[in-house]
This record gives sequence, structure tokens and C-alpha cells, in this order.
Amino acid sequence: MLLRRLGLILALGSAAFTVHAGNLDINLGSNAAYIDYAASLTNTGLQGDLGYLHHTDRADIGGVGLQLVGNASPVGSPLIFAVGGKLLFISPKQFSGNGAVLGLGGNFSYTWPSYNRFLIGGELYYAPSIVSFNNADHYLQYGVRAGYEILRNAQVYIGYRHVSAAFTRTSDITLDSTFLVGLSLTF
Repeated sequence: MLLRRLGLILALGSAAFTVHAGNLDINLGSNAAYIDYAASLTNTGLQGDLGYLHHTDRADIGGVGLQLVGNASPVGSPLIFAVGGKLLFISPKQFSGNGAVLGLGGNFSYTWPSYNRFLIGGELYYAPSIVSFNNADHYLQYGVRAGYEILRNAQVYIGYRHVSAAFTRTSDITLDSTFLVGLSLTF
């Protein structure tokens, strides 16, 4: 049931994208794979994304997000921020029962001006119990990465991701905690 709902939301979300620019991000950990497609929806920095995380032993998490992306200071700044939210559907494998959350947060990336191919970044999304539904009680996702632009539109990176949640009658469960390698393509 959850996967059908997620499929419907992903199909509707992808049909709604009027793409101005896009980014495809794929990363792999020892037991996890993640894919995310983000697209600019307007020329003013509004961006939508569709993502899916599969961990072989712990959970499947799919989601759709909406963020406002822009320079932290004057145009051309090496520091880019995105703030917004993600509607996430969580299917843990440790017990029966699914959940949904509305995580608020954002991410950043910084490119060194004198070494403009090296960059660092991070993300943080949190959903307290007031915006957690079904069996979910709260949700936390954070990560960091360091990368190198092998081409102006292609980046390889290494990083770390942690995802945890609590569900009805459970304490915090780690859904993913892994070091990862990834590839990000901008088009």
C-alpha cells in the first residue's frame, strides 16, 4: 500500500516539474543506495526533488521535497543554501508498520574560490511528532560530503549519512548510518 502511494506521488510530482535545470544524485553505501532527482521549478530558486533510499536490512524511504535555493550573499557567492521541506514515506524492515513525516530543514554547499573544483556540503532534516503520521513518531536525517568536480557538470564525492526515526511503541531506530561514495550530474 505504501509503495503504491509513493509511486503515485512520484508520478504526479514528476509530471508537475517544468524543468529549467536538473540534477541527478546517486550514492552507494555498504548496504544502502540512494537516488535523487532535483529540478528548478522557477527562475526564482524554487526547486523540487524526488528521492528514494533503499537499505537492504533496515528500511525503504521515498519522498518528495520542495526547497528555495540561493546564494547566501551576493550572486556568485561560493556558499549556496537550500531551505524547505520533504514529505517522506518510511517502510522499516524491523517491524510491520509504515510511517510518513514532513521533515523541515535544508542543505548547503561551499566551493572554495581559489580551488573551485573542491566543495563541501551538508544537510539536516527533522520532523517532530506533530508532523509525523501513521506509525511514525519523529524523524532525523543528516549528512556531510566532500567532493571534486571532475567536469563542470559532474561531481564525485564521499560522505556520511545518518537517518533515524521513532515509531509507535519503539524508541529511536537507525534506518541508515553509512559512509558513502556518490556521483552528482547537473544538466
